Amino acid sequence: MRKTNTPLFFFSVILSITVFFSSCKKDEDTTPTKTKMEGVWVVTEAYDSVGTNILSKVQNNLIPLTAFYLSSDNTVLSTGGPLTTYIVYGDSKFIQIASTINQYFNYATLTFNGGEFFVADGTPDRFTLEVKLEGIAGGTTNALAQILTLFNIQAQWLQTVVYHKFMNVGVSFNDTKDKMTWVWDHTTTAVYNMKDQYGNYVLWGGWPVNKFSRCKIVLTKKSKSLNDVTSDAYAHPPTKIKID
Repeated sequence: MRKTNTPLFFFSVILSITVFFSSCKKDEDTTPTKTKMEGVWVVTEAYDSVGTNILSKVQNNLIPLTAFYLSSDNTVLSTGGPLTTYIVYGDSKFIQIASTINQYFNYATLTFNGGEFFVADGTPDRFTLEVKLEGIAGGTTNALAQILTLFNIQAQWLQTVVYHKFMNVGVSFNDTKDKMTWVWDHTTTAVYNMKDQYGNYVLWGGWPVNKFSRCKIVLTKKSKSLNDVTSDAYAHPPTKIKID
């Protein structure tokens, strides 16, 4: 009978297991979520909580794209004013006045809505997005106040800038990391602020924070700058997009 060299056998088994798990770890994506999020992204799909396509509700010939630039210093620049307005105020009221709202967001001048995003270290699947909402209509300083008036916001809450923060927004990527999905779900919470004369946050009570729209958007990464993708979109606007 052939005898087995027991120490050598167990050593071989342990080595095989180690190599197997090491190869599995190599297949894991350890790139930080924040790093993967950085860059210029254009919204190519958008759905409400029941899966209905809502992209045509936040884009049209006046607003031909919804794009976000996420910088390494946490800065956000975007053409996401109509989308943010939709998320904050909901579907029914937004649709009634969508065409009027879009007149206050003219990104053809390459003036964008600002904001910030925040992500924990490592590879979390949730992040915080803050969008500074103000009307961008050829220098009309009270554009946001006019938009708020359309929603029947009480006079004391009429502001020129409101900071909309959404915490625990879901974030995921496809295998090639050129598509990113954001989800506002029942884990997501919101807080809306204005700022005082010292730049400190003060709660803005113009609209209930629990009424924001649950939705999902899919973004596609672009190699061009935010200026370039915006200029291209305005130079060649889609002809079939309309407000439903």
